[in-house]
Amino acid sequence: MNTLSLRILAFADLHGKGFKEASDIIDDTRPDWIILCGDILPDFPRISGQTSRLEAQREFWQTYRSRFIRDFAITTFVRGNHEIEGFSDPALLRLPPALAGQVVRLEGIPAEFGAWGWSREWEEEELDEELQVQLHANPSPRIYLSHVPPYGCLDRAAHGEHIGHRPLAQHLRGRDWDETLVICGHVHEGLGHMEERGTTIVNATGGYALLEWNLGTTRLLGINCLK
Repeated sequence: MNTLSLRILAFADLHGKGFKEASDIIDDTRPDWIILCGDILPDFPRISGQTSRLEAQREFWQTYRSRFIRDFAITTFVRGNHEIEGFSDPALLRLPPALAGQVVRLEGIPAEFGAWGWSREWEEEELDEELQVQLHANPSPRIYLSHVPPYGCLDRAAHGEHIGHRPLAQHLRGRDWDETLVICGHVHEGLGHMEERGTTIVNATGGYALLEWNLGTTRLLGINCLK
């Protein structure tokens, strides 16, 4: 793995579908870094009770996690709101060694549009607290892995309102949108990528995005839906 350049393959919001296709894409593209940016697992809504749904997710992931694990890549799992509170895979918290201290990971979603009972559905103050904890540990981030897009960036939902992460957007604006990469999902209508000054935002919702990243310079090689 080149310490200055990474081939990144990100998936988001698969909800338990398209795993074979995802595995084939991994083998075809041979990325250095596989990012699972939340809502990868099915929610199992027909299973009664959060504890039972959590156990179903754990069993499902034990069966299918190998689809996203390769000897030639590091895999990082950022939970989304459909990953039940209590679900974790400690082995998938690793980052590429060259990016130690330079990656922010955010798992909370805004609660301002109604409390739906999802995991990590937080008020803006709680979202900001998570961000500040991450920034304290990673004071000079180059890459942000957030289940939710920054507010105003690929975050317009079906009803037309922006539902993104306000504290993240405020933070990036405070940095004058310098050369950073944001990889996200969550907003199913937001599949795509955009540039905000020097910042690249990629929403891989419902599918995947393949990127080449080199010390702040990002080149999008492909983005598509799998569902």
